[in-house]
Amino acid sequence: MRKHVASLFATAVLVGAALPVAASMPASAASFSCQPVSHSYTVSQEKVAVHATPSPRGSVVGYKYKDNKVHADYACSNSTGNWVCIGQCHVDEESITGRWVFRNYLKG
Repeated sequence: MRKHVASLFATAVLVGAALPVAASMPASAASFSCQPVSHSYTVSQEKVAVHATPSPRGSVVGYKYKDNKVHADYACSNSTGNWVCIGQCHVDEESITGRWVFRNYLKG
């Protein structure tokens, strides 16, 4: 009985450890429409968050300020809107990461 409880506990620990990882992963690339671009923009808002993923819930990794110039390498659309990647872009079937800014905060 003790071995059975121990194995159930070990399984629960493994499942519990996997949940935060799954929750922090970006949505699959299939739910996004992305294309490579090469376009320069100017920030139009006073202060704009730069996210680690193209999502308003993605971790904020920095900020851009009004009139800053940025250059996009990827443009993606998803259910939260249109996003551009302005640095460290990685877009493939397995993951989507980089430095992402909501397109509506940019002009150009």
